[in-house]
Amino acid sequence: VDDAASARAAFTAGAVDYLVKPLELAALQHAVEEALRRRALERARQAAEEALRDELAGQQAAVAEAQRAAEVSMRATSVAVAEALVAALEAKDPYAGGRATRVAALAASIAAELEFDEDMVESVRLAARLHDVGTIGVRDEVLHKPGPLTADERAHIREHVRLGLEILAPLAAVPGMGDVIASVADHHERWDGTGYPRAVAGPAIAPGGRVLAAADVWDAVTSARAYQGAMAPDAALEYLGTLAGKLLDPAVYAALAKVVRRGEALSFLD
Repeated sequence: VDDAASARAAFTAGAVDYLVKPLELAALQHAVEEALRRRALERARQAAEEALRDELAGQQAAVAEAQRAAEVSMRATSVAVAEALVAALEAKDPYAGGRATRVAALAASIAAELEFDEDMVESVRLAARLHDVGTIGVRDEVLHKPGPLTADERAHIREHVRLGLEILAPLAAVPGMGDVIASVADHHERWDGTGYPRAVAGPAIAPGGRVLAAADVWDAVTSARAYQGAMAPDAALEYLGTLAGKLLDPAVYAALAKVVRRGEALSFLD
């Protein structure tokens, strides 16, 4: 049809050319060759785009892998620095030797008993390794005092949470360390809301903080200190039972009791 409107409609629909009768074979041949040329160019363009997409995907995967490796390295380096401070703390305190490792093993076992996922169990274990790093700033005469503490001395000891968070603050930007720091921040909070530093209660306490509170108290009462002897395990379980619903999350206490009775905490020792 020798009609301009029809030709426009054909080209709009994607036609390569528009031929009208009477049809000349030379014109037909030219139209077919042009169509084939355009098809070859389009296929080449699509192949080039696909190759570019594949190359970009490969580059993005390589960059992501390098970033993950850098994050792992940064986390490992940062944690190593913090754990060096823990080692210095244990060297300073004759009663602290091995405490971080014991609390970490028990805390990880409790977290596993509570069916935390693997990443969270590792987060709790690492938080337990670092939870008392702030006590490196506590005066020795207060830390090792054999008798009751004064109000000022108790306030001084409570500062170890704030000091620990300041020490760990550079780790906040490291992927995966948010839960660790939250657990450290809340390990002296109490289920009934009378703890410190935030004085929050129940589920408002970070899950890792609730686990650390139980593991920390267990290790404290079953280890000899300057101001007390070590409790036997059965007596310690009975004592911690009186703290469930007050200092301790009852569910966390129940998990701790199961772990202690089975003796499974040792499986998480380094």
